[in-house]
Amino acid sequence: MSTKPFGIAALALAAMFTFGSLAPQPASAQGSKIRSTVERRQSPGKGFWANQRTSRNIQHARDYSRSIGSYTTQSPVINPAITHAESQMLGMQVQGIQRDMGIVRQAYVDNPQVVQQVKVIDDKLAAASETQKMLHAECCKETPDGKVCGEMATKLTTALDEISKDHAKLMKMTGDDKHEGHAAPDASE
Repeated sequence: MSTKPFGIAALALAAMFTFGSLAPQPASAQGSKIRSTVERRQSPGKGFWANQRTSRNIQHARDYSRSIGSYTTQSPVINPAITHAESQMLGMQVQGIQRDMGIVRQAYVDNPQVVQQVKVIDDKLAAASETQKMLHAECCKETPDGKVCGEMATKLTTALDEISKDHAKLMKMTGDDKHEGHAAPDASE
């Protein structure tokens, strides 16, 4: 049996695919703003990295807030060194969220909807920051009041849960929620 007819058929198929790929693309495909996955990964968007840091900082702040609340209400003896360190880290996370919201605001200064959503988050962050400062002051006392710390931590966790939902909405507005492996954390966690 000769392989010549098979070789000719394979060559004809290869030529057909080659010439097909060289054909002009329809105008709708050429003018499309859809970027490939590779392009989105290499340059995901102007506020993407700040939004990603914000997502992480919100999640970490929620973790610290819950931790302080659990520790101060469940521990038989409260060690002020622990509460001081935990509340200090919580404050750093809140400051990080505020810093990155400023970056996102600047990146989207020309989008009034995004700027308005950042303002909503900023307002809630300001209140959360004040609560964190009061919590930190209590946590730094020689004998922190566990009940007071627990109540403030619960208030702060609730505020951070709302901020997380607002930030998820912001990420949808900016399209940053569509990047693989970089979705905003679920606020219900």
